[in-house]
Amino acid sequence: MESIATGWFAQVAATAFGLAVGSFANVVIYRSPRDGLSSFRPARSFCPHCNAPVRWHDNIPVLSWIALSGRCRSCRQPISPRYLVVELLVAALFLAAVVLWPPVDSDSMVRLGVAFYLATVCVIVTLVDFEHLIIPDSITWPGMVLGLLASLAFPVLHATHRGFHADQPHASSLIASVFGMVAGGGSLMVVGAIGNRLMKRKLQEAGVPDSMGWGDVKWMALAGTFLGVDSVLSAILIGCFAGAVVGIALKVVARVRREESPIGVPFGPFLSLGILAELVSPGLAFTLLASLARASAPA
Repeated sequence: MESIATGWFAQVAATAFGLAVGSFANVVIYRSPRDGLSSFRPARSFCPHCNAPVRWHDNIPVLSWIALSGRCRSCRQPISPRYLVVELLVAALFLAAVVLWPPVDSDSMVRLGVAFYLATVCVIVTLVDFEHLIIPDSITWPGMVLGLLASLAFPVLHATHRGFHADQPHASSLIASVFGMVAGGGSLMVVGAIGNRLMKRKLQEAGVPDSMGWGDVKWMALAGTFLGVDSVLSAILIGCFAGAVVGIALKVVARVRREESPIGVPFGPFLSLGILAELVSPGLAFTLLASLARASAPA
């Protein structure tokens, strides 16, 4: 019989935990891009319209939004359905993580915790970048530090990576984390430099200083501390491919409508997609490329 810890109880617990984390993610999404606010101050949530503090019983994930019909109790102004969607999305990602990686031992618990963290940050980064075209330092810098410390404390995060030495697990894991950070951030810096050269004229006409934002660079440096070199590079390839497909589609639509083509789109959401894909299938981009090469090779 399936253990309770790896069965329905773990799935229910992960879903409930995901709803709570999703509620906090909404706070980060709203506050992190705004000056004068932090994710922890003020301590209580407040209505973005009238600034009235949200009572504890109006802050229950999903249920409170439904009970209030999506409106503030104080001013009756509408509360964006995004709050509901984020809570449900994070809960769904947490549930999927538990199904994919049941918590059967301490190592699997560590990997599951990292999956929870990265999935949550992917949701936050995606929505903040879409709305504000930035990825705040308050998300990326602490995340890099956390990734380095987690790698030092839990060598299992990088135990399968090349160059890992079982006789010095903590040092090896930390080195792999540092290399992943450098590979993630550094490779995007190279991509940005190439983009600046290829799109120099268009960027100058649009008044855009760089084709690649520093937030994207720091976002992938953060991811690299947890994923390591191979997986973070694979995540970037997936993000670049997805971004290119969407960018081309937007240009085609703009041409059909006889509108001016967009200079660019937020890249953070596509990088987040790559990170989620790497969590599910490490090295996915390289695996697909190898399969494509084999399929196209002459018989």
